[in-house]
Amino acid sequence: MNVLLTDGTGYIGSHTAVVLSQLGYQIVLYDNLSNSSKSVLEKLSQITGQQIRFINGDVRDTELLKGRLAAHHIDAVIHFAGLKAVGESVEKPVDYYANNVQGTFSLLQAMQSA
Repeated sequence: MNVLLTDGTGYIGSHTAVVLSQLGYQIVLYDNLSNSSKSVLEKLSQITGQQIRFINGDVRDTELLKGRLAAHHIDAVIHFAGLKAVGESVEKPVDYYANNVQGTFSLLQAMQSA
């Protein structure tokens, strides 16, 4: 089973990737690297013993998501790509709305199309 993890290089996403990999799932990480680093991929490869599939993209990019869901034959999605810093959310409410609400809506649209 192929599983897409949004914010897959983040703390929760990367730990989830390890567990799913150990359980035999094929994982694909989707992340815009705004709060993480691509160096996580090398560490995940070392831990899992597998080459990690990675897509650099924003969760609000519906067309990219549609294409990647189809290309990687994704069976399930675990969505972690939410911004969560309280202080920053007060300072930048529109950014948080765009990422958390519009991003989730974009992902759902892409999943429905796939």
